[in-house]
Amino acid sequence: MTRQSVSPDARRLFRYFLPLLLTAACFFPSQGALIQAIQGEVIPLGGIATGADVLYLFLTGPNLPPQGISLVGGTPVITGDPSSFTRVEVLTDGTWSYRWRTGDLGRILDPGSYVLYAVEEPRARPDLDDASYTTQAIIFGPPVETQVVTIPSEGATLSVTSTPGMSGVTLDGRPAGATPLTITGIPAGSHTLVVSRDGYAEYRTDITLAAGEQRELSVVLQPLTPSPPPVTASLPPPTSPGRLASVPILAPVAAALAVLALRRRR
Repeated sequence: MTRQSVSPDARRLFRYFLPLLLTAACFFPSQGALIQAIQGEVIPLGGIATGADVLYLFLTGPNLPPQGISLVGGTPVITGDPSSFTRVEVLTDGTWSYRWRTGDLGRILDPGSYVLYAVEEPRARPDLDDASYTTQAIIFGPPVETQVVTIPSEGATLSVTSTPGMSGVTLDGRPAGATPLTITGIPAGSHTLVVSRDGYAEYRTDITLAAGEQRELSVVLQPLTPSPPPVTASLPPPTSPGRLASVPILAPVAAALAVLALRRRR
């Protein structure tokens, strides 16, 4: 623990206070024990302070602003600005306590040694020459890697859509329904999928699914080319040869008879 003296004037003498004790779990009679922690843990802090109603806490360390940062939010502290510090009230019996949630810093701390300051006044690290304060050393180790184990479900899921819709789907030769379709509980492994519809070419594919896998498949069916209609000759209705021959012969005769009839009437 470090305690720096103040100016010799009488006002500072009246404000002389017992050393602050910063601990991880309990009080220590003299110097605070070294705290070793991993960011994200909750570190209980506490101690005794006389002559002050409020303490101002901040942290310094590797790659942090030289003036220090607040324990909540991790923003730089500013001398004379109480709101920039982490403020802790001192009880009437001279004791104080604070549960520091290190995950609330708002930034990731590099592994290494840090120093936590408790000051009677809102003063940053460069302005502590005539201030009363105490310090606590803290070592933050690297974060513990969390191993994530994924337990797959028993079956896979396959969602099938098609253009056009309402096309039949078979999986491994068994009808599964019409698109859009979601098939669940499919065993892991290789499967044959067929999508078909009248007037369109059949779509067939082999698909391999893993346990618990969810896959989407979109199929566009190609229309079949229609066969051209057979070409047939258009023939006139059949007629008898005598009738065909009589048409050009009888017509002039009828015309001549009509002319003779007109002349006789005159």
